[in-house]
Amino acid sequence: MEVNTIKKDGKELVLEFVTKDMTIPDLIAGELLQNGDVAFAGVEKDHPEIGNPRLVIRTTKKKPEEALDKALENIDETFSEMRKSFSKK
Repeated sequence: MEVNTIKKDGKELVLEFVTKDMTIPDLIAGELLQNGDVAFAGVEKDHPEIGNPRLVIRTTKKKPEEALDKALENIDETFSEMRKSFSKK
C-alpha cells in the first residue's frame, strides 16, 4: 500500500493512503488514541467515492512519527498473538 506524507511538522503528521479502503487508517488511528502523548488521531476523506483517506496525527510531547511507530508495533504484536492463538487450534 502506498502512503504519501502530506504534512509533517513538529507535532502534526498527515499521511495519505492511496486506497479507497479506510480499514487500515482507522485501525492505526484507534491504536494511536491509546497513547497519552497523542492529542488527536483521526481519518478524514473528502467524499466516500473520491479521494483517498488521510490519517491525521497530533501529539503533545513526542514527535508524531514516534507515536505512529509505537502504534504500528502494538498492532503487529496484537496480530502476532492472534496468529499464535489460531495456530494452536
